[in-house]
Amino acid sequence: MLELKKLSKTYKNGVKALNGINLTISQGEFVYIIGSTGSGKSTLIKIIDGEEVPTSGRCEVIGINVGKLKHSKVPIYRRNIGVVFQDFRLLEAKTVFENIAFALEVINAPKSLIRKRVREVMNLVGLDDKGHSFPNQLSGGQQQRVAIARALANRPMLLIADEPTGNLDPEMSNDIMTLLEKINREEQTTILMVTHDRELVNRHLKRTITLDSGHIKSDVLGGGY
Repeated sequence: MLELKKLSKTYKNGVKALNGINLTISQGEFVYIIGSTGSGKSTLIKIIDGEEVPTSGRCEVIGINVGKLKHSKVPIYRRNIGVVFQDFRLLEAKTVFENIAFALEVINAPKSLIRKRVREVMNLVGLDDKGHSFPNQLSGGQQQRVAIARALANRPMLLIADEPTGNLDPEMSNDIMTLLEKINREEQTTILMVTHDRELVNRHLKRTITLDSGHIKSDVLGGGY
């Protein structure tokens, strides 16, 4: 599913964000990426998402060497990946249904497929009754559920959750974590979750990879901070 081979990234200002990382994540895994600010987490996610190109080494996702993709091919590649951010990034002028549908409209999916898939993911994230609501009518936890549903609309093989509970209280954070576990289990979606939430990581034990100064400091099955 995901394989990094001697992956390094040095920015033009001389900052070495990643230093020869080797990592393999299998289809269906749920993995935390943790580490302090500046450890390389954001750069790693940007390379996997095709936003940044590695200085050296390889990043392969579902057999695709992401760093070698032509710029025009990156949007097509990203159809295999769903990304969820801590600030939701919903379209405020669109309803819940329309926000989720938008992910399929941009790839010109048939309207019949869009309606069917939007209803499926709304059911999956527990928002069956919120289709006509707008983001400002929802709680933070509900908005994050919409963001997750939108990320899942195109049936991605990999879901990147970048601090998905960062703006939520502990109870809502736990609800979102339970939802992600359900998605991992029922949809067989590989989940890569970046988080600073020590309590959440220790409550929901998973494989945990710790980055430090661009290196993998530890890679622990069963995890914990």
